[in-house]
Amino acid sequence: MFIKSLAASLAALSFLPKSSRALSEKIQTLSDLVESTPEEVKLWREIRNQFLLNPDLVHLNCGSLGASPRIVIDSVCAYMRELEGDPVHHEWGGISSGMDEVRDAVAQFIGADGDELVLTRNTTEGMNSVATGLGLKKGDEVLTSNYEHGGGMVCWQYLARKFGVKVRYVRIPRQVRSKEQILELVEDKISRKTRVCSFSHVDTITGMQMPLAEIAEITRPKGILLACDGAQAPGMLAIDIKKLGVDTYACSSHKWMLAPKGCGWLFVRKEVQERVQPVVLAEGYRAYNASIGTREVPLILGHGTAVDFQNAIGRERIEARARELNRLLRRRLDEMPALERITPEQPELSSAIVTYALDPEKGQNGQIVERLFKDHGIRIKPAQGTYAYVPNEEDVPRESYNALRFSTHIFNSENDVERVTSVLREILA
Repeated sequence: MFIKSLAASLAALSFLPKSSRALSEKIQTLSDLVESTPEEVKLWREIRNQFLLNPDLVHLNCGSLGASPRIVIDSVCAYMRELEGDPVHHEWGGISSGMDEVRDAVAQFIGADGDELVLTRNTTEGMNSVATGLGLKKGDEVLTSNYEHGGGMVCWQYLARKFGVKVRYVRIPRQVRSKEQILELVEDKISRKTRVCSFSHVDTITGMQMPLAEIAEITRPKGILLACDGAQAPGMLAIDIKKLGVDTYACSSHKWMLAPKGCGWLFVRKEVQERVQPVVLAEGYRAYNASIGTREVPLILGHGTAVDFQNAIGRERIEARARELNRLLRRRLDEMPALERITPEQPELSSAIVTYALDPEKGQNGQIVERLFKDHGIRIKPAQGTYAYVPNEEDVPRESYNALRFSTHIFNSENDVERVTSVLREILA
């Protein structure tokens, strides 16, 4: 049975301290559930029990911050106790040697080689490392979009202010019809001066997937570096980073990968590492394959536990579950006249994030979000529209969507979907 194999996998997690291994025994209690309950229902119910989320909370905002399972939290605590027993030994030896294993585990998780990945604190740190390491100069152009988060946007705008680099924007429309539409918009904006294209894998506003592999087919022959803000994809989507064709990819693992807060990583493809000169060097390009300086060792090792936790369940199974809940949520919300879905329908353009524009006559999104949480314990995200970080240029106007953003992950359930849709139906009636 899959559930028993999951229990066995958790019992053997490579990064799990002995003090936490007892958690895997809880999964075996599934044998007491009624036989008529479908196997998958048993599995997801037990997985939900592995999280410390308040029982009265419906957390539909993994797009802002994920929740770490107990097994990750307990491993961090165990590593912290061990480190504080002999701080010098374990900070630069002892348990800290496991950070290399974590780096390799993360690399394998995304289909990369260990020497193409460095452990960071978040996406913003990774994106800034790329932007400041490229040596761009006045007249060089960076092409990005009006849907970027500040973590992947302001690094390029800093280069514009400091060095005269020109930042240009692809204006992605409110309703995207196809990959071809996006590719045409991107290709039309590329010029002879374009040195970098920088896009989110899954955009933070609507949850739309950018067709990165197809964009790479445009950029690579031209020698344009394709940088990616991947804050919203790994841990939700079963990605293969080599197939995406990106040159750099920065991630916040404390979102969908369910790692401890303050954990992330940066992928830099081997073939472009000479182009991206790291700000902090440790024996040359060891900066790409070794953690340097004093680091948060227990958190990084807990990151490894989070990877093992997801591997034990299966990346494809996780993506399927997150999407399944999101499809159910969409079906319910699509029925509400006050809501207009602005996330594409096609699987290749969508994800486990879905966003709806709210009819202003029914209220402002911030008020609805606050009411959902204060009165009903439901956590979602207000999405204003194209990001305020985009300069108000003539061809890239800021747009207000007055939108509500919903994220579904493996700690959510069908009951969460029914609860939020029932409450919204009443509020928006």
